[in-house]
Amino acid sequence: MKPVSPEEERQKGLTRERLVEAALELINDEGLEGLSMRALADRLEVKAASLYWHVRDRRELLELLAESILDGVRRTRPGAGWREDVLALGEALRRRVSAQKDADRVLLEVPESVTRSDTFRDLTGDLQSAGLQAAEAASVAMMVMTQVIASRAPAETPAVDRTGDVASIAIDSGSRGVVLRAGPPDMQALIRVPPGQSGAAPAVVRGEQVVVRRLRGVGRGEIELNPRRAWKFKVQAPTWNTMLDVGGLDVREIHVDSGATNLECFLPRPRGVVPIHISSGVVNVSLHRPRGTAVIALAHTGAVKLKLDDFSTKVAIFDVHWQSEGGLEAPDRFDLEVSSGVVDLRVDSYTPKVEPAGAAPAAAQPAGKPASALEILLDGVEARVASR
Repeated sequence: MKPVSPEEERQKGLTRERLVEAALELINDEGLEGLSMRALADRLEVKAASLYWHVRDRRELLELLAESILDGVRRTRPGAGWREDVLALGEALRRRVSAQKDADRVLLEVPESVTRSDTFRDLTGDLQSAGLQAAEAASVAMMVMTQVIASRAPAETPAVDRTGDVASIAIDSGSRGVVLRAGPPDMQALIRVPPGQSGAAPAVVRGEQVVVRRLRGVGRGEIELNPRRAWKFKVQAPTWNTMLDVGGLDVREIHVDSGATNLECFLPRPRGVVPIHISSGVVNVSLHRPRGTAVIALAHTGAVKLKLDDFSTKVAIFDVHWQSEGGLEAPDRFDLEVSSGVVDLRVDSYTPKVEPAGAAPAAAQPAGKPASALEILLDGVEARVASR
Protein backbone atom coordinates (compact mmCIF):
# COMPACT_ATOMS: atom_id res chain seq x y z
CA MET A 1 0.00 0.00 0.00
CA LYS A 2 1.48 3.37 -1.06
CA PRO A 3 1.68 6.28 1.43
CA VAL A 4 -1.57 8.15 1.93
CA SER A 5 -1.58 11.95 1.98
CA PRO A 6 -3.57 14.01 4.51
CA GLU A 7 -5.97 14.99 1.73
CA GLU A 8 -6.54 11.34 0.83
CA GLU A 9 -7.05 10.55 4.51
CA ARG A 10 -9.78 13.17 4.70
CA GLN A 11 -11.38 11.67 1.61
CA LYS A 12 -11.38 8.30 3.34
CA GLY A 13 -13.08 9.94 6.32
CA LEU A 14 -10.32 9.30 8.84
CA THR A 15 -10.96 11.67 11.73
CA ARG A 16 -10.16 11.68 15.42
CA GLU A 17 -13.71 10.58 16.14
CA ARG A 18 -13.43 7.60 13.81
CA LEU A 19 -10.00 6.76 15.21
CA VAL A 20 -11.34 6.75 18.79
CA GLU A 21 -14.35 4.66 17.83
CA ALA A 22 -12.13 2.08 16.13
CA ALA A 23 -9.72 2.00 19.08
CA LEU A 24 -12.54 1.30 21.55
CA GLU A 25 -13.84 -1.46 19.29
CA LEU A 26 -10.35 -2.94 19.09
CA ILE A 27 -10.07 -2.93 22.89
CA ASN A 28 -13.46 -4.64 23.17
CA ASP A 29 -12.20 -7.37 20.84
CA GLU A 30 -8.56 -7.74 21.92
CA GLY A 31 -8.26 -6.02 25.29
CA LEU A 32 -5.96 -3.10 26.06
CA GLU A 33 -2.94 -5.33 25.41
CA GLY A 34 -4.05 -5.59 21.80
CA LEU A 35 -4.10 -1.83 21.25
CA SER A 36 -1.16 -0.57 19.22
CA MET A 37 -0.81 2.01 16.50
CA ARG A 38 -0.11 -0.76 13.98
CA ALA A 39 -3.13 -2.84 15.03
CA LEU A 40 -5.33 0.25 14.93
CA ALA A 41 -4.04 1.19 11.48
CA ASP A 42 -4.78 -2.33 10.22
CA ARG A 43 -8.32 -2.07 11.56
CA LEU A 44 -8.81 1.25 9.77
CA GLU A 45 -7.03 -0.04 6.65
CA VAL A 46 -4.50 2.80 6.62
CA LYS A 47 -0.76 3.10 7.15
CA ALA A 48 0.31 3.33 10.80
CA ALA A 49 2.22 6.52 10.04
CA SER A 50 -0.99 8.23 8.93
CA LEU A 51 -2.41 7.96 12.46
CA TYR A 52 0.19 10.45 13.66
CA TRP A 53 -1.59 13.20 11.71
CA HIS A 54 -4.29 12.86 14.38
CA VAL A 55 -2.46 11.81 17.56
CA ARG A 56 1.13 12.34 18.68
CA ASP A 57 1.57 8.98 20.36
CA ARG A 58 -0.17 6.17 22.22
CA ARG A 59 -0.58 8.29 25.35
CA GLU A 60 -2.49 10.99 23.50
CA LEU A 61 -4.64 8.22 22.03
CA LEU A 62 -5.36 6.95 25.55
CA GLU A 63 -6.29 10.49 26.60
CA LEU A 64 -8.79 10.66 23.75
CA LEU A 65 -10.19 7.26 24.71
CA ALA A 66 -10.54 8.35 28.34
CA GLU A 67 -12.29 11.54 27.25
CA SER A 68 -14.71 9.53 25.13
CA ILE A 69 -15.44 7.09 27.97
CA LEU A 70 -16.06 9.88 30.48
CA ASP A 71 -18.17 11.87 28.02
CA GLY A 72 -20.46 8.84 28.00
CA VAL A 73 -21.22 9.09 31.74
CA ARG A 74 -24.86 10.11 32.04
CA ARG A 75 -25.40 13.35 33.92
CA THR A 76 -27.68 12.87 36.91
CA ARG A 77 -30.43 15.14 38.19
CA PRO A 78 -29.92 16.78 41.59
CA GLY A 79 -31.26 14.56 44.36
CA ALA A 80 -32.25 15.07 47.97
CA GLY A 81 -28.76 16.11 49.03
CA TRP A 82 -25.06 16.10 48.21
CA ARG A 83 -24.53 12.52 49.38
CA GLU A 84 -27.29 11.14 47.15
CA ASP A 85 -25.88 13.12 44.22
CA VAL A 86 -22.37 11.71 44.76
CA LEU A 87 -23.71 8.15 44.99
CA ALA A 88 -25.77 8.65 41.82
CA LEU A 89 -22.76 10.01 39.93
CA GLY A 90 -20.66 7.12 41.19
CA GLU A 91 -23.23 4.63 39.93
CA ALA A 92 -23.43 6.36 36.53
CA LEU A 93 -19.64 6.22 36.26
CA ARG A 94 -19.59 2.55 37.26
CA ARG A 95 -22.13 1.67 34.58
CA ARG A 96 -20.14 3.49 31.91
CA VAL A 97 -16.87 1.83 32.93
CA SER A 98 -18.53 -1.59 33.01
CA ALA A 99 -19.88 -1.08 29.48
CA GLN A 100 -16.41 -0.74 27.91
CA LYS A 101 -13.82 -3.48 28.20
CA ASP A 102 -10.68 -2.35 30.06
CA ALA A 103 -12.10 1.15 30.56
CA ASP A 104 -10.75 1.08 34.11
CA ARG A 105 -7.21 0.49 32.86
CA VAL A 106 -7.48 3.26 30.26
CA LEU A 107 -8.70 5.80 32.82
CA LEU A 108 -6.14 4.89 35.46
CA GLU A 109 -3.30 5.20 32.93
CA VAL A 110 -4.21 8.84 32.19
CA PRO A 111 -5.60 10.25 35.49
CA GLU A 112 -5.28 13.83 34.22
CA SER A 113 -8.18 13.05 31.87
CA VAL A 114 -10.29 12.20 34.89
CA THR A 115 -9.78 15.63 36.43
CA ARG A 116 -10.80 17.34 33.17
CA SER A 117 -14.15 15.54 32.99
CA ASP A 118 -17.63 16.89 33.70
CA THR A 119 -18.10 14.07 36.22
CA PHE A 120 -15.11 15.30 38.21
CA ARG A 121 -16.39 18.88 38.16
CA ASP A 122 -19.88 17.79 39.25
CA LEU A 123 -18.49 15.67 42.09
CA THR A 124 -16.25 18.51 43.24
CA GLY A 125 -19.25 20.85 43.31
CA ASP A 126 -21.34 18.35 45.30
CA LEU A 127 -18.56 17.90 47.85
CA GLN A 128 -18.10 21.65 48.20
CA SER A 129 -21.82 21.93 48.90
CA ALA A 130 -21.27 19.37 51.68
CA GLY A 131 -18.87 21.80 53.35
CA LEU A 132 -15.42 20.88 52.03
CA GLN A 133 -12.99 23.50 50.84
CA ALA A 134 -12.26 23.57 47.10
CA ALA A 135 -8.92 21.75 47.34
CA GLU A 136 -10.36 19.13 49.72
CA ALA A 137 -13.39 18.62 47.50
CA ALA A 138 -11.20 18.09 44.43
CA SER A 139 -9.04 15.58 46.29
CA VAL A 140 -12.04 13.61 47.55
CA ALA A 141 -13.68 13.74 44.10
CA MET A 142 -10.58 12.12 42.65
CA MET A 143 -10.70 9.44 45.38
CA VAL A 144 -14.38 8.79 44.61
CA MET A 145 -13.72 8.37 40.89
CA THR A 146 -10.62 6.25 41.44
CA GLN A 147 -12.46 3.89 43.78
CA VAL A 148 -15.43 3.53 41.44
CA ILE A 149 -13.20 2.99 38.41
CA ALA A 150 -10.99 0.47 40.21
CA SER A 151 -13.81 -1.54 41.76
CA ARG A 152 -16.28 -1.59 38.83
CA ALA A 153 -18.54 -4.01 40.71
CA PRO A 154 -21.89 -2.59 41.90
CA ALA A 155 -21.46 -0.85 45.23
CA GLU A 156 -24.67 -2.42 46.50
CA THR A 157 -23.43 -5.99 46.02
CA PRO A 158 -21.20 -7.03 48.92
CA ALA A 159 -19.14 -10.15 49.18
CA VAL A 160 -21.22 -12.62 51.16
CA ASP A 161 -20.15 -15.25 53.61
CA ARG A 162 -18.83 -18.43 52.00
CA THR A 163 -17.80 -21.18 54.33
CA GLY A 164 -14.13 -22.09 54.02
CA ASP A 165 -13.08 -19.16 51.83
CA VAL A 166 -10.11 -17.05 52.90
CA ALA A 167 -10.54 -13.32 52.44
CA SER A 168 -7.58 -10.97 52.09
CA ILE A 169 -7.12 -7.37 53.12
CA ALA A 170 -4.29 -5.00 52.22
CA ILE A 171 -3.53 -1.65 53.80
CA ASP A 172 -2.43 0.38 50.79
CA SER A 173 0.76 2.40 50.39
CA GLY A 174 0.61 5.83 51.99
CA SER A 175 -2.09 4.91 54.51
CA ARG A 176 -1.88 6.11 58.08
CA GLY A 177 -3.85 5.48 61.26
CA VAL A 178 -5.71 2.39 60.01
CA VAL A 179 -7.29 0.11 62.62
CA LEU A 180 -8.65 -3.32 61.66
CA ARG A 181 -10.60 -5.38 64.18
CA ALA A 182 -13.21 -8.12 64.42
CA GLY A 183 -16.85 -7.19 63.99
CA PRO A 184 -19.76 -8.67 65.97
CA PRO A 185 -20.44 -12.44 65.77
CA ASP A 186 -23.66 -11.95 63.75
CA MET A 187 -21.99 -9.75 61.14
CA GLN A 188 -22.98 -10.74 57.58
CA ALA A 189 -21.06 -8.33 55.32
CA LEU A 190 -17.36 -8.85 54.62
CA ILE A 191 -16.45 -5.47 56.17
CA ARG A 192 -18.30 -2.59 57.77
CA VAL A 193 -17.79 0.75 59.50
CA PRO A 194 -18.18 0.50 63.29
CA PRO A 195 -21.32 2.27 64.57
CA GLY A 196 -20.56 5.85 65.55
CA GLN A 197 -17.18 5.77 63.81
CA SER A 198 -16.21 9.26 62.66
CA GLY A 199 -12.92 8.59 60.90
CA ALA A 200 -13.62 5.54 58.77
CA ALA A 201 -10.87 4.32 56.47
CA PRO A 202 -11.94 4.20 52.78
CA ALA A 203 -11.87 0.70 51.34
CA VAL A 204 -12.36 -0.99 47.98
CA VAL A 205 -14.01 -4.43 47.99
CA ARG A 206 -13.53 -6.70 44.99
CA GLY A 207 -14.84 -10.19 45.58
CA GLU A 208 -12.88 -11.66 48.47
CA GLN A 209 -10.21 -8.93 48.41
CA VAL A 210 -10.28 -5.67 50.34
CA VAL A 211 -7.89 -2.75 49.90
CA VAL A 212 -7.87 -0.01 52.54
CA ARG A 213 -6.66 3.46 51.57
CA ARG A 214 -6.50 6.16 54.24
CA LEU A 215 -4.17 8.78 52.81
CA ARG A 216 -5.19 11.66 55.04
CA GLY A 217 -7.09 12.47 58.21
CA VAL A 218 -6.29 12.76 61.89
CA GLY A 219 -6.66 10.10 64.57
CA ARG A 220 -7.67 6.57 63.64
CA GLY A 221 -9.82 5.16 60.86
CA GLU A 222 -11.46 1.87 61.81
CA ILE A 223 -12.93 -0.99 59.82
CA GLU A 224 -14.55 -4.11 61.27
CA LEU A 225 -13.99 -7.48 59.58
CA ASN A 226 -16.33 -10.45 59.50
CA PRO A 227 -15.20 -12.71 62.39
CA ARG A 228 -16.60 -15.85 60.76
CA ARG A 229 -14.16 -15.59 57.88
CA ALA A 230 -10.51 -16.57 57.66
CA TRP A 231 -8.24 -13.62 56.78
CA LYS A 232 -4.87 -12.89 55.20
CA PHE A 233 -3.32 -9.49 55.93
CA LYS A 234 -0.83 -7.42 53.97
CA VAL A 235 0.54 -4.11 55.24
CA GLN A 236 2.01 -2.35 52.21
CA ALA A 237 4.68 0.32 52.34
CA PRO A 238 4.99 3.03 53.29
CA THR A 239 2.34 2.98 56.02
CA TRP A 240 2.26 4.57 59.47
CA ASN A 241 0.56 3.91 62.80
CA THR A 242 -1.30 0.73 61.87
CA MET A 243 -3.15 -1.45 64.38
CA LEU A 244 -4.27 -5.00 63.65
CA ASP A 245 -6.56 -5.75 66.59
CA VAL A 246 -7.32 -9.20 65.20
CA GLY A 247 -7.51 -11.32 68.35
CA GLY A 248 -11.10 -12.20 67.47
CA LEU A 249 -10.34 -13.35 63.91
CA ASP A 250 -9.10 -16.50 62.19
CA VAL A 251 -5.77 -15.20 60.85
CA ARG A 252 -4.03 -17.28 58.17
CA GLU A 253 -1.11 -15.03 57.19
CA ILE A 254 0.43 -11.60 57.86
CA HIS A 255 2.92 -9.92 55.52
CA VAL A 256 4.45 -6.53 56.34
CA ASP A 257 6.19 -4.76 53.46
CA SER A 258 9.47 -2.89 53.68
CA GLY A 259 8.94 0.69 54.85
CA ALA A 260 6.02 0.17 57.23
CA THR A 261 6.41 2.10 60.48
CA ASN A 262 4.69 1.77 63.86
CA LEU A 263 2.65 -1.43 63.63
CA GLU A 264 0.92 -2.99 66.62
CA CYS A 265 -0.76 -6.36 66.26
CA PHE A 266 -2.90 -8.29 68.76
CA LEU A 267 -2.90 -11.85 67.44
CA PRO A 268 -5.45 -14.64 67.95
CA ARG A 269 -4.70 -18.23 68.85
CA PRO A 270 -3.42 -19.76 65.60
CA ARG A 271 -5.22 -22.50 63.73
CA GLY A 272 -2.45 -24.57 62.20
CA VAL A 273 0.86 -22.96 61.22
CA VAL A 274 0.38 -19.24 60.55
CA PRO A 275 3.26 -17.43 58.76
CA ILE A 276 4.19 -13.85 59.67
CA HIS A 277 6.79 -12.13 57.49
CA ILE A 278 8.36 -8.79 58.45
CA SER A 279 10.29 -7.30 55.52
CA SER A 280 13.55 -5.36 55.64
CA GLY A 281 13.20 -1.70 56.57
CA VAL A 282 10.16 -2.10 58.82
CA VAL A 283 10.47 -0.01 61.98
CA ASN A 284 8.78 -0.42 65.38
CA VAL A 285 6.63 -3.55 65.39
CA SER A 286 4.85 -5.04 68.40
CA LEU A 287 3.34 -8.52 68.12
CA HIS A 288 1.18 -9.57 71.08
CA ARG A 289 0.14 -13.22 71.06
CA PRO A 290 -2.26 -15.02 73.40
CA ARG A 291 -0.56 -16.32 76.50
CA GLY A 292 0.78 -19.85 75.98
CA THR A 293 0.73 -19.62 72.17
CA ALA A 294 3.71 -21.22 70.41
CA VAL A 295 6.04 -19.19 68.19
CA ILE A 296 9.05 -20.14 66.06
CA ALA A 297 11.11 -17.18 64.88
CA LEU A 298 13.95 -16.74 62.40
CA ALA A 299 15.62 -13.32 62.56
CA HIS A 300 18.14 -12.81 59.78
CA THR A 301 21.56 -11.25 60.23
CA GLY A 302 21.29 -7.47 60.46
CA ALA A 303 17.99 -7.22 62.32
CA VAL A 304 18.27 -4.51 64.97
CA LYS A 305 16.83 -4.30 68.48
CA LEU A 306 14.87 -7.51 68.89
CA LYS A 307 12.96 -8.61 71.99
CA LEU A 308 11.34 -12.03 71.81
CA ASP A 309 9.77 -12.69 75.21
CA ASP A 310 12.82 -12.80 77.54
CA PHE A 311 15.36 -12.98 74.73
CA SER A 312 16.77 -9.72 73.39
CA THR A 313 19.60 -8.52 71.18
CA LYS A 314 20.70 -5.11 69.93
CA VAL A 315 21.94 -6.41 66.58
CA ALA A 316 21.68 -9.89 65.07
CA ILE A 317 25.26 -10.54 63.95
CA PHE A 318 24.17 -13.96 62.65
CA ASP A 319 20.82 -15.60 61.98
CA VAL A 320 18.86 -16.00 65.20
CA HIS A 321 16.67 -19.10 65.60
CA TRP A 322 14.28 -18.74 68.53
CA GLN A 323 11.23 -20.61 69.73
CA SER A 324 8.85 -20.36 72.61
CA GLU A 325 8.49 -23.33 74.90
CA GLY A 326 7.26 -26.33 72.91
CA GLY A 327 7.28 -24.34 69.68
CA LEU A 328 8.64 -27.05 67.39
CA GLU A 329 6.14 -29.65 68.58
CA ALA A 330 3.10 -27.39 68.49
CA PRO A 331 0.72 -28.09 65.57
CA ASP A 332 -0.81 -24.64 66.06
CA ARG A 333 1.80 -21.90 66.06
CA PHE A 334 3.09 -18.71 64.47
CA ASP A 335 6.12 -18.98 62.17
CA LEU A 336 7.79 -15.56 62.30
CA GLU A 337 10.45 -14.50 59.79
CA VAL A 338 12.27 -11.21 60.42
CA SER A 339 14.34 -9.88 57.53
CA SER A 340 17.70 -8.15 57.81
CA GLY A 341 17.22 -4.44 58.42
CA VAL A 342 14.11 -4.66 60.60
CA VAL A 343 14.45 -2.20 63.48
CA ASP A 344 12.79 -2.55 66.89
CA LEU A 345 10.60 -5.66 66.93
CA ARG A 346 8.94 -7.03 70.06
CA VAL A 347 7.05 -10.27 70.65
CA ASP A 348 5.21 -10.77 73.94
CA SER A 349 2.05 -12.28 75.42
CA TYR A 350 -1.36 -11.00 76.42
CA THR A 351 -4.70 -12.42 77.52
CA PRO A 352 -7.26 -12.07 74.70
CA LYS A 353 -10.76 -10.91 75.56
CA VAL A 354 -12.36 -12.46 72.48
CA GLU A 355 -11.75 -15.79 70.77
CA PRO A 356 -12.29 -16.15 66.99
CA ALA A 357 -15.85 -16.99 65.98
CA GLY A 358 -16.70 -20.28 64.32
CA ALA A 359 -17.11 -20.55 60.58
CA ALA A 360 -20.32 -19.28 59.04
CA PRO A 361 -22.87 -22.12 58.85
CA ALA A 362 -23.89 -21.22 55.30
CA ALA A 363 -23.88 -18.47 52.75
CA ALA A 364 -26.26 -15.75 53.83
CA GLN A 365 -27.61 -12.52 52.45
CA PRO A 366 -27.02 -9.46 54.61
CA ALA A 367 -29.98 -8.41 56.72
CA GLY A 368 -29.29 -4.76 55.97
CA LYS A 369 -27.31 -2.77 53.47
CA PRO A 370 -23.58 -3.01 54.28
CA ALA A 371 -21.21 -0.10 53.94
CA SER A 372 -19.74 0.15 50.46
CA ALA A 373 -16.31 1.58 49.79
CA LEU A 374 -17.88 4.80 48.53
CA GLU A 375 -20.18 5.10 51.52
CA ILE A 376 -17.24 4.62 53.88
CA LEU A 377 -15.48 7.50 52.16
CA LEU A 378 -18.55 9.72 52.38
CA ASP A 379 -18.88 8.87 56.08
CA GLY A 380 -15.42 10.34 56.46
CA VAL A 381 -16.49 13.51 54.60
CA GLU A 382 -19.45 13.97 56.93
CA ALA A 383 -17.27 13.42 59.98
CA ARG A 384 -14.69 15.94 58.77
CA VAL A 385 -17.31 18.61 58.10
CA ALA A 386 -19.02 17.96 61.44
CA SER A 387 -15.72 18.27 63.35
CA ARG A 388 -15.19 21.86 62.23
